[in-house]
Amino acid sequence: MNYKTVSLVLVVLLLATVVGAVVVNQRSEVVATVNGEKITKQELYDAFVANGGASILEQLISERLIAQEAAKLGIEVTDAEVQQEIDRLIEENYYGMKEYYEQALAQYGITEELLKDNIRTDLQLSAIVRSKIEVSEAEVEEYFRENQDDFNIPEEIDVRHILVETEEEAEEVLALLRAGEDFAELAKEHSQDPGSADKGGALGFNGRGSFVKEFEDAAFALPVGEYSEPVKTEHGYHIIEVLERKEAKEVEFADVKEQVKEALIEEKVRERLQEEYNQLYDAAKIEKKL
Repeated sequence: MNYKTVSLVLVVLLLATVVGAVVVNQRSEVVATVNGEKITKQELYDAFVANGGASILEQLISERLIAQEAAKLGIEVTDAEVQQEIDRLIEENYYGMKEYYEQALAQYGITEELLKDNIRTDLQLSAIVRSKIEVSEAEVEEYFRENQDDFNIPEEIDVRHILVETEEEAEEVLALLRAGEDFAELAKEHSQDPGSADKGGALGFNGRGSFVKEFEDAAFALPVGEYSEPVKTEHGYHIIEVLERKEAKEVEFADVKEQVKEALIEEKVRERLQEEYNQLYDAAKIEKKL
């Protein structure tokens, strides 16, 4: 039995809520008519069962199994932990822009509460697995040797930008900068990036891989304190300034030992999620009556 992670079960959960609504109402209630012929809630329910009902039931079983095991082990996932995952999702997938995230939810007809329920289940299973994992000092040191590049401090730049729609607008902004206008004030006035305009265009310190390629190439090539020429990306035209640069640095094991240990544990958790769920499922007494 496959445990479905958050990204794969959103639509299934949405259907589950609809099915639940159908079940609790009178099944003879009419939900539509076609040339006077009635379609009842019973027919609607039967159609849901025939077209994905088994998947919905399996998802509900998954949630119940995981919640029961978490309670048995004294594991509680707090609202703050769930919100932290939401915030990370927004930062990593929607450029930190909540409005883009909300648009995505609306596009797929998913409420934030449904998403939070999924995340809570996912975190519960991860915590269950984590509670059963131990790593030795030798394992942590070996993991560091094999993955040292992942722990070295990469080059980072403190960058800000002004985003406009056309190249002509970008040239006008650049001319104002060269004439001595304040970058932050121009960003507040002209930038179309809702995530940074109010902050004077500030994006903070970022390493490579944080931006689209055209932006990254231009930003990391810039000397500190200089403005870029207009840079075209899928979002529009950017004027970029690098405020500070931190050079890459190799780290010593002792300095990142706890970070390495955490990374190793997280890797083991990911590897064992499916195995743990299978064990829970196989050990449970499950009676399906759908």
